Amino acid sequence: MNEYDLIAPFYDIEHAHFSEDLDLYQNFAELSGGKILELACGSGRAMLPLAQEGYEVTGVDSSARMLELARQTLQTANVSGHWTLVQQDISSLQLGQKFRLAFIALGSFGHITSRQKQQQVLAATRAHLSPGATFIVDISNADARYMENLSGQVLHQGTWHGKDDIYYTHFVSPASSITTHLLEMTHFYEQHRQGGPVQRTTVTTSLYLFEKSEIELLLEQAGFVVKDIYGDYDLSAFHLESPRLICVAEAR
Repeated sequence: MNEYDLIAPFYDIEHAHFSEDLDLYQNFAELSGGKILELACGSGRAMLPLAQEGYEVTGVDSSARMLELARQTLQTANVSGHWTLVQQDISSLQLGQKFRLAFIALGSFGHITSRQKQQQVLAATRAHLSPGATFIVDISNADARYMENLSGQVLHQGTWHGKDDIYYTHFVSPASSITTHLLEMTHFYEQHRQGGPVQRTTVTTSLYLFEKSEIELLLEQAGFVVKDIYGDYDLSAFHLESPRLICVAEAR
């Protein structure tokens, strides 16, 4: 069981209503004119609206519990025939088909922290795209830099009221490194009913702090041409303090 199996229910409820990036993927899906691949698809948040629009979407994730939540969401939405879920490591994809659009949403690529793994993920993605296909990588920028300056503090990410009258709370404590481009984050996920005992799940993850030139070079080495780099979901120009680092590349 990986850390995402442990936190799947918390992740799902925390991100369920996040929709700022969905228009971005729907717009590129319209331009792509073919099959769509989401890597690190999690609980299916971004897959659902694409499947509802009639696109053929394949989602890949290494977490069985995340994929089970995605399956429940997609089945409930009654979009059968438009989606496929696959449990695989995205650094060693074996899907047996080509896609016209692939994307890694909401900073998930930053959780791949070794250079070798980053290169393997990009190479595996390129191998599953037809020439001229589009690949989008969304990386957290301003939030990650902000946390880098708050090393040792505990931040309240939010509290949500879920099913069965259960409250879910997420705290995170970042720790920056002076020797690497990594930010280590200790997550405290808590759940309780009003007046009841608190159950806590603690997970530690690492986030790679990408520079713009670094991700550009990685994409080019993997067989992509970087077409645009945006700073947010409104496709504004990227600068050092932009909320996001969104790379749009084309498969050579």
